[in-house]
Amino acid sequence: MSSIDRLAAQDAARTYTHNTDVARSGAAQQAAKTHQQAKHSKSADSVTLSDGAKTLAAAREAVKAAPDVRDHKVSEIKQKVSDGTYSVPAKVLARKMLDTQA
Repeated sequence: MSSIDRLAAQDAARTYTHNTDVARSGAAQQAAKTHQQAKHSKSADSVTLSDGAKTLAAAREAVKAAPDVRDHKVSEIKQKVSDGTYSVPAKVLARKMLDTQA
């Protein structure tokens, strides 16, 4: 797995974890608010989502918000290629070539 893929996976995991924590704290606040409203309302219909559904929704939103391409990284590499300053260490290149053949 390339280091860029690992970084993207780490960013996605970090975002997912953060959004999960936010969703949980928001869910607790919403539950308290809903409980207060239920006390004042005698016959209101309600729907409650499980923690798993809330976590899944938060993860889905995190994925939607994450960019597919890191534009700043792409433009930086393009600039290095056009300047002739982009280089890949021989060991890294050889390892990638062997990994793709397997």
